[in-house]
Amino acid sequence: MNLDDIQSGSLCIADTNVLLYAEQGVSKQCQRFLRRSGTGEIIIQLPQTVWHELCHKLMLAEAMMSGKITGSAPALKLARKPEVVRSLGLYREKLRALVQLGLGFEPCHMDDLFGTAFTFKRSTGFSRTIRSSLLLQSA
Repeated sequence: MNLDDIQSGSLCIADTNVLLYAEQGVSKQCQRFLRRSGTGEIIIQLPQTVWHELCHKLMLAEAMMSGKITGSAPALKLARKPEVVRSLGLYREKLRALVQLGLGFEPCHMDDLFGTAFTFKRSTGFSRTIRSSLLLQSA
């Protein structure tokens, strides 16, 4: 899907990668998508699972970019260094900036997993992860 084709006034559900591609400058299309939310042209809602994953990935990126952790298995290394976790803060600023841009928060409830997501997977044969099923059911 081309994000530029989303009509004005649309309510959108975004995945973590769209936000990361915009933040990292990998995709101009993703950057335009976020700017459209900031101007109120579109509404972007992020499921709770996306906020969690984005927080995690931004924290890892900050730790790696600052040189506080290196090499493979960065999450495991970071988990073993609570002093590094305490020293990180840029990821929180980036998340706050997304909230100020107008991105919404859609909470996930127990029934979203055991009811909707499992039912969706069973009825459609959707082969992706449960996280993807939760994302789609939010839409």
